[in-house]
Amino acid sequence: MKTNKQTTVILCLFALLFLPLNIYAQVYPNTFIIFRDTVYMQDKDMTETMRLYKAAKEDTGKVFTGTELYLMLSRCEYLMGISFRAAGKNNESAAFFEHGIARAEESLAISPTSEGYRLLGTNISFLCEVRPSFGLMNFTKIETYAKKALELDPNNLTAQYLIAAFYIIAPWPFLDLRKGTALLGEITKQDYYALEKEDLFNLYLMLELACLKQKKTAEALVWHEKAAGLYSSNNFISLLVK
Repeated sequence: MKTNKQTTVILCLFALLFLPLNIYAQVYPNTFIIFRDTVYMQDKDMTETMRLYKAAKEDTGKVFTGTELYLMLSRCEYLMGISFRAAGKNNESAAFFEHGIARAEESLAISPTSEGYRLLGTNISFLCEVRPSFGLMNFTKIETYAKKALELDPNNLTAQYLIAAFYIIAPWPFLDLRKGTALLGEITKQDYYALEKEDLFNLYLMLELACLKQKKTAEALVWHEKAAGLYSSNNFISLLVK
């Protein structure tokens, strides 16, 4: 007769077979989650956000090693960068995006991964935005690295998003609103609800922007409300509408 402990283990293993698999989910230190949500909620001053950034990096170093460590550090740099960007401090934000690029490259030097290329492209995309002189020479690298990410993992929706966003926010002659919108539409036909919280928010934000650029106000409001359901006080859209 099986012991209670054995029975519990068997039941747990049986239950796991029926859990939905979120291929995009990542187990993060709690300090990182608090830091990430603070950046996207925009509800703390920069001093507090910086404190949370340092705490997240410290805990990341205790939990991760190798490729995963550098991927997490790249995420931290990206988040701190967009926080300064939202505050209108482009010089400060550029420094963090540069660090984010360096950390992503360090991860790729250890092991080429889809997420490594995606994070490299993401940090480059924001550095192009806050430092136009950099963007003139490096804007096309965004799509290049996103495509490298998809070569390693065709199901990487954040890499698909990065290419779509490239065409929606790109300067001439790369701007192609119709193509970018179509690519976003392809993402919504997939299991996009499995995305990380901030990636799902970014998807909603870009869908809102695409609709606004096409004067589709009612549709834009739908996506705006979905984004607000994740981060109610976020106002990143104001940085994109020009």
